[in-house]
Parts: sequence; structure tokens; C-alpha cells
Amino acid sequence: MPNPDVLSTRSDGGVAVVTLGSEKRIFFDPEMSDALFETLSALATNDKVRAIIVTGGAPGYFVRHYSVAELIRLGETIAKSGRDWPENTPYQPGSFDKSMSLVEAMDKPVIAAISGSAMGGGFEFTLACDIRIAQEGDFQIGLPEINVGILPGGGGTQRLPRTIGTPNALMHILMGVTLNPTEAAQKGLVQECVKGKALDRALEVAKRIATHTPESVRYIKRLVRSATSTPLAEGLALERNLFMKLCIGEPALERMRAYEAQRITAPSQTLR
Repeated sequence: MPNPDVLSTRSDGGVAVVTLGSEKRIFFDPEMSDALFETLSALATNDKVRAIIVTGGAPGYFVRHYSVAELIRLGETIAKSGRDWPENTPYQPGSFDKSMSLVEAMDKPVIAAISGSAMGGGFEFTLACDIRIAQEGDFQIGLPEINVGILPGGGGTQRLPRTIGTPNALMHILMGVTLNPTEAAQKGLVQECVKGKALDRALEVAKRIATHTPESVRYIKRLVRSATSTPLAEGLALERNLFMKLCIGEPALERMRAYEAQRITAPSQTLR
């Protein structure tokens, strides 16, 4: 079991809530990364879990950012060894990178409930999530790495352009100025900024998603996630085939029959 100051998990119906950190731990580090990957791996294969929410455990924080002290230790160790780091060095993902790849690849939606500041690696993790919901407050969101002489090294330079476009991503990353939640929503870094708790809204969204058939949720995530990297004709063909696969399945047929019976008896009803 992970150290509860590092990570904790609870279930709310078919929704799993993963809480990162605590008042004692507000930074990503190797221990938190390992615990997160282990937890997400277990949830990804748990059929009782229909959606996952990741939120922060410290007041005012989602996860502030990746531990700068850890980066200094790593950098100094490699520098003292005299080792160079050429651009063609083979990529060897650690548990932090594996966690983000798993979030993107698993067939369940993952929602980031941004409950406070999320900068650097903290925000980079949320970029891998399917939906980002932030709560209003005096919090900071974004990628300020350039201010300390580095760059976003957890996927920020790759995922942010795919989220808000290349020019907007360059402007944000090169300026190194973080945003409050309202500004982040306006600029598309998050989908929603809510007045109440981000977790409450995330639970509302996740529980709604959990009412849908797992097959339809799984196929929709697969199609939408791959849309920008798949040729249109190929994507349309897969969409139609998965549509037909759902149409002939009993879960969809049962729901469509129920809807049609309701429509006949109450013509004013709309598809919802």
C-alpha cells in the first residue's frame, strides 16, 4: 500500500478517486510517480471501475510541480560523472511517463480535478488526462520551466500544442507565465473552471459517464484519442465499424428499444 501522504484511493460507485499528496507532500517525485503508476495499472484492469478521477490532497494544490530538489540531485549526479546527453539518446520512460501513457491508452476516461496549483510536471500529468476541471481560486496552472533554465520534460511541449495549438503553446511555454484557473479555461488549458470544488464537478461528470455502456465509452475514447493522428478516411471507417459493432450488441439494443418505447408513449421526449 502506498504511503497515504503520497497517494490514496477510494471508490464512489463505479468511480475511483485517486488523491495525490497531502499537506506533507505537494510535489511529484519518484515515490509518488511509482505509486501512481501502480495504482492506475490496477484500476485500468478493474471491471468495477468505470471512470477515474485524479485530484490533489493538499489544500491549495493539485500537485505543485515535479520536485526541483530531485531534478537538481539528478542533474548534479550526471554532471559530476562527466556524461554527455546527446539528442539521440534512447528514450527510457520512467513511472511518471508510464503513468501518463497509461492514462491515454486505457479504455476508461480519466478526469483531472485540479483542486489548486498545478505547474510543471503537475500540469503535464493533467494534460494526459481526458478531461481537466479546475476550481476557481488563487491558484497557478501552466508550464513555467523556462524560468529556471529548463523546458517541460514530462510531455508538455508535445501535449500542450495538441491541446491549444502550436502558436498558443509556444507563447505560453516561452513566456513562462502561469495562469489562474479562469484564465486557463479561457485559453483552453482546462475544459471548465467551476465556482465550487473541482472534485464535486468531476464526480458529477464521471458518474454520468459511468451510466453509459462500457463498450460505447471505450470506443469513443479510442476514436477521439486517435482522431488527430489517423487519416480521416481510416478514422471514418473505424468509426463506422465500431458503430455497427455496438448496434448489434445487446447492451445497445436494450437501451435503444427502451428509448423507442418511451418515444412512442411520450412523443415529446428527446434523445438524452
